[in-house]
Amino acid sequence: MPLRESPTTVYPSYRVARPNLLGGALCLDFVNTVEWRGVPKPAERLTDYGELLIWAETAETIGRKTRQRLEAAAKRRPGAAAAALAEAIAFRATLAELLAADAPSPARVEELNAWLARAPERRRLAASGEDFAWAAARGEEFLAPVWPVVWSVADLLVSGQAARVRSCADRRCAWLFLDTSQSRHRRWCSMEGCGNRAKARRHYRRRRAA
Repeated sequence: MPLRESPTTVYPSYRVARPNLLGGALCLDFVNTVEWRGVPKPAERLTDYGELLIWAETAETIGRKTRQRLEAAAKRRPGAAAAALAEAIAFRATLAELLAADAPSPARVEELNAWLARAPERRRLAASGEDFAWAAARGEEFLAPVWPVVWSVADLLVSGQAARVRSCADRRCAWLFLDTSQSRHRRWCSMEGCGNRAKARRHYRRRRAA
């Protein structure tokens, strides 16, 4: 049965409805910045550079001051910001293919290596309360939100944890997540969302059959 087009829901800005970070790894959350990934026309959430910045601040790849600085820079150089957003979305497609595949494509691995070559080096740690994050020299300014995603996917692949990446059992959703369950049988990106919808559909079918 062919997958239906995405629901006609008009999604609000991330300014209004904060991103759902359900992937269990930063790179997976970045892949999940589209709604209904499995349908022919997924709903794009990174509709402009500002949305990328809001997602990045929520996912803690950048801080508030960096977001504000980049917002101001994007107003001065909208073309450069738009180009960076287009690159980020293309990189997201590379990650989706790389992480959802049973056997990573050599071409996609080379694309990731090209991004790693561009990314600034991680030379020191920055402390924020009890948490730590990599602090790197500035690379290409407008891609600052993406560099931690690049490091995240490389770390995931090297750690061997990529074998635990799953796609939501709702094929329309198809969000990716890291299955850390002991049984390794987690099916849904979220029980509160896709899991409950599946339960409701099964209940409805049983009632109709009765």
